[in-house]
Amino acid sequence: MLELRGVSKRFGGVQALQHVDFAGLGGEVHGLIGPNGAGKSTLIGCITGVNRLDAGAITLRGERIDRLPIHQRARLGISRTFQKIRLAQPLTVFDNVALGLAAQQLARASGYLRLFTPASLGRVASLVTGALERAGLADIAGETVASLPFGTRHFVEIARALVGRPHVLLLDEPATGLTDTERERLAGLVRGVAGAGCLVVLVEHDLALVGKLCDRVTVLDDGRGIFTGTPAEAQDNEAVIAAYLGSAKLARDEARA
Repeated sequence: MLELRGVSKRFGGVQALQHVDFAGLGGEVHGLIGPNGAGKSTLIGCITGVNRLDAGAITLRGERIDRLPIHQRARLGISRTFQKIRLAQPLTVFDNVALGLAAQQLARASGYLRLFTPASLGRVASLVTGALERAGLADIAGETVASLPFGTRHFVEIARALVGRPHVLLLDEPATGLTDTERERLAGLVRGVAGAGCLVVLVEHDLALVGKLCDRVTVLDDGRGIFTGTPAEAQDNEAVIAAYLGSAKLARDEARA
């Protein structure tokens, strides 16, 4: 479904990614894990088009996309959530999710305006309602985002990412701040999305959740891909253990200092 070959990205004097390879399958939950600063969010930005590649190639369903602008990648079926939730708080849940359809229209002249014409509103309502139902939000569609608890806002953002029926869903730390009950709800939602044939790429620091949800994981460390395999295999891999133990030791040393 999605393949990255030799992806590299530099920001000034910082080499954020170095020749990273990645291959994700339709119907798979693929974890993207590693210590803080490993390059996970940078890689997400490269896939979506926020970050331009310095080297390498990205293909979606066999079609090269790394030279395309962000909105064209969205139209081809790439969608994402953010590490820090980005929603229009004064708007309702329904309207926030509806905005997820706008990216698919921006490649056409005046496409955004046509999205909300009478001829299209019935289709918009159907798609939004479907996404809200998948995310368990149908009963609060008319509430403003500002009135919602933090955990619920995560699900609104996921519904917005799902409304365009993506082929690839990129989730950037979706479990941050969730209760145990909400984590179970998230797990069920992610399984359902993958079960429908979508590739879900999960960036997450909760390794218990990663082990529970992911079919495979790719581990980054210092901008390099150091491992791809099952979560169980990752636990026994010496390079992965060294990356995480090194990160933990550094945190302890900084705390003592």
